[in-house]
Amino acid sequence: MHCGLLEEPDMDSTESWIERCLNESENKRYSSHTSLGNVSNDENEEKENNRASKPHSTPATLQWLEENYEIAEGVCIPRSALYMHYLDFCEKNDTQPVNAASFGKIIRQQFPQLTTRRLGTRGQSKYHYYGIAVKESSQYYDVMYSKKGAAWVSETGKREVTKQTVAYSPRSKLGTLLPDFPNVKDLNLPASLPEEKVSTFIMMYRTHCQRILDTVIRANFDEVQSFLLHFWQGMPPHMLPVLGSSTVVNIVGVCDSILYKAISGVLMPTVLQALPDSLTQVIRKFAKQLDEWLKVALHDLPENLRNIKFELSRRFSQILRRQTSLNHLCQASRTVIHSADITFQMLEDWRNVDLSSITKQTLYTMEDSRDEHRRLIIQLYQEFDHLLEEQSPIESYIEWLDTMVDRCVVKVAAKRQGSLKKVAQQFLLMWSCFGTRVIRDMTLHSAPSFEEQCSHIRGH
Repeated sequence: MHCGLLEEPDMDSTESWIERCLNESENKRYSSHTSLGNVSNDENEEKENNRASKPHSTPATLQWLEENYEIAEGVCIPRSALYMHYLDFCEKNDTQPVNAASFGKIIRQQFPQLTTRRLGTRGQSKYHYYGIAVKESSQYYDVMYSKKGAAWVSETGKREVTKQTVAYSPRSKLGTLLPDFPNVKDLNLPASLPEEKVSTFIMMYRTHCQRILDTVIRANFDEVQSFLLHFWQGMPPHMLPVLGSSTVVNIVGVCDSILYKAISGVLMPTVLQALPDSLTQVIRKFAKQLDEWLKVALHDLPENLRNIKFELSRRFSQILRRQTSLNHLCQASRTVIHSADITFQMLEDWRNVDLSSITKQTLYTMEDSRDEHRRLIIQLYQEFDHLLEEQSPIESYIEWLDTMVDRCVVKVAAKRQGSLKKVAQQFLLMWSCFGTRVIRDMTLHSAPSFEEQCSHIRGH
């Protein structure tokens, strides 16, 4: 995909530049983007021809279904989850996916005894395929959609359909539009900066950012590199003087923040959402490559512009890496928590911890330890004990952590003006010391559940 900016240096009008960019956007694939134009160029046609040369293959899909799924009484998978798995398969094999209805017919070719059920609470029910499970050897394996999960449900009767995870694909966000960018009318521009040029630049930049978002949603991360290069190195000469303006640089910073937040939202809506391993890997690769792509694209452009774009991209890459790590940890933890045997052993090991000794050691490391801190540690210990005893889902643990931060940090700091950072540091120190000593105690006593958790997380 190209804008054609480098190939035609004689282009002398910004309007022509914008028109060419708009013409090559892929709006015939996204009808919601009508404002960006509706004309395809030769390269789009070439991509469509390439796509047509790799049509959907029913035999390949049937083979994929056979390798990843099996008949299992008592197991149900949301139709949307199975379709997301299928989209991931098509993406990796560069084949054109069929729609959900056609995919349903293919599934029934492979598993004719499959039935469909509508499950869930009133107003939030979803259609599920009943009688099919994900094989343990599959990359889409989730204990909740497996034979093991069904066996555990039959013994405990505790699983709720509404708590099931759905393998996520960014393709479900196709057609997402960026939030509004700054309006030039709301800005206090210096007299030396023409309002018309700033307005034109914002329009150009929004088009550029929208194309990046569209590409990320399709998981075609490598195309981002060419978009960056052609936008910045193909900038019309008469627009170059405004790029060094501190006002325009700040606008770019705001717009980049909006773009990065939107990308984070479509790639990983929550850390609890199950992601295919293939998607996790390309996200991490993208986070690693983005900085290098920008260095090449921004070569010879104003230093203040480069600095703000580098700073924001590095923060964004760090967020992506942290989110993928948290997601990996959450999925591994979910598997552990869903095992009744492991949870029971965890509770037993938790209650064998020497709470009195660990509490004293924790308080000793604190600068200003008081009796209220001792009571807080005991209270949090008891709350965690209750979660284990009730065999709570991972969502309950996340909610507990959220409320813990609110009452132990936010509300405490609200009573003392300007003390949020200090209160947060003190609580984090206490929590880290307590957690470290609990792990040390379990390690010294060879707690069975601790070893089990470590092996699950390493192997996930």
